[in-house]
Amino acid sequence: MKKCFLLMSISFLFLFTESCNEDTFIEDPTLESLGEPKNLSYTEIINAREFSLLKTDVPTIDTGGLIPTFEIVSGRTEDGTILDDTFMSQVSIAGTVETIENLSPENYYEFNGETVTTYVSVDTRNNGVITINDENNFGIGNYYFTIKATTTAGDRTLSTTFEDALHVSVGPGLVTNLLYSPLAQNLVVGAGSQTTQPFLITGNPDVTFELGSDDDKLNIDSQTGIISLEAGYATVENDTIYPKVIVTSNISGEKTEFQGESFLFLVASNTPVILPKQTNYFFYPSLEANNRLYGYSVEVITPGAVLPENIWKQTGPSPLASLDTSLPVIDGKQAIFTNAVVGGASVPHESDVIINTQDLSQYRLGFNLSAVFYTQNRFVEYLSDGRTPTDLEIYISTDYTGDNAAATWTKVNSQVACQINSNTDTPFIGTPYPGDQKKADPDGLKDPSRNADGKWVRCELDLNPYKDEKRFTLKFKYASYFTGEIRGATGRAGRYFISDVHFKATEQ
Repeated sequence: MKKCFLLMSISFLFLFTESCNEDTFIEDPTLESLGEPKNLSYTEIINAREFSLLKTDVPTIDTGGLIPTFEIVSGRTEDGTILDDTFMSQVSIAGTVETIENLSPENYYEFNGETVTTYVSVDTRNNGVITINDENNFGIGNYYFTIKATTTAGDRTLSTTFEDALHVSVGPGLVTNLLYSPLAQNLVVGAGSQTTQPFLITGNPDVTFELGSDDDKLNIDSQTGIISLEAGYATVENDTIYPKVIVTSNISGEKTEFQGESFLFLVASNTPVILPKQTNYFFYPSLEANNRLYGYSVEVITPGAVLPENIWKQTGPSPLASLDTSLPVIDGKQAIFTNAVVGGASVPHESDVIINTQDLSQYRLGFNLSAVFYTQNRFVEYLSDGRTPTDLEIYISTDYTGDNAAATWTKVNSQVACQINSNTDTPFIGTPYPGDQKKADPDGLKDPSRNADGKWVRCELDLNPYKDEKRFTLKFKYASYFTGEIRGATGRAGRYFISDVHFKATEQ
């Protein structure tokens, strides 16, 4: 049976399209109703933030039922200055997405002597959505964009240009991350002690500071944010104070507030007190289910013989991690593992565990950053030539946005500091070779002193080189290095475990 597909009438397209926005376009146009696109309308965007990501809603437009295409003609500032490519290269407008779908056999039909078995599905959900990329050049001000809309029906092409169709008002970036370093500071009564001046990690620096609490004990410099003790303040015992600091934009009058142990705590005392440096475990997921809500997602590249429900399934967390009493208590915490041995045999399996993307830039000042995780390989048996059939590969990316294949990934196994069955031994660099380190060593990678077979390994990756990254992603890959089927003396793929993945920022 010969397969073909045909771009059919608009009414037929809508019949088979599951994902069109019904409120945006009118179905079943007639020739009499066709005309130039009219009444393009975008929701006005107020108080967008300077230099930050911006995305509009889907616009509304009258097209007589035809699906329009959109084009950004130009942009301008409030005084009429036309935006050049340094601005407009960061602005894009989405279109429709067409995919070829299979018809059910009962819906096959004949057309010009051929059997039609497919149809074109048109997704209009994002048609006309305008996006301005993050870290753009759009500062405080008002911007207007002129949009061209075009429709086509047969040999008729109709276009309308809508001047200033979209208005974007950009306000100051708000201070969403205020850093006092160190987090714990000592103010000595009568000694003129004061805190360090805070860093504005994000936002427009044209701000003033005020206290939202403890103003009977503390003063704050409205211009610098430096805090000192109120004149006449006295203490019998050391007082711990968690001040609320309010930051107000001098441009818009908007306020943001900061308070809590992870923000700043002060110890007021009559004599100096040495305070320990603080560690912020800013991301510590439970891994209790394959869901970004619990810190990760899974992508299966080659399932092999492993059933979907057995790919990175939950098990008890690492007991080695539990011995580290400095770690926070995480409710529902689990480890995850994959066993690629099914029925005593192994065939190649490949799958990825992608940890939620993190913004490291908020800790770029005053902290040392690292990612810590616990891994284990178990029941890995070498191939006939002595090589491992599998390994747990570790990757990082700074451009992952949800498309695993499109992202740039760098393997970092050789950079990870490891401790086998210990949280306190001197670390060595590079993840241990899987298995028991016996048999031939054709790749020269085995080391009997680093035998982690069936043992938990504490791993730590230094993230200081990536402090400026806003989209840092960690990934684990169950990788296979063999083809066909192996069993017994010819090898065993084994199991790999991942537990207690967390990111931490430790004061310098």
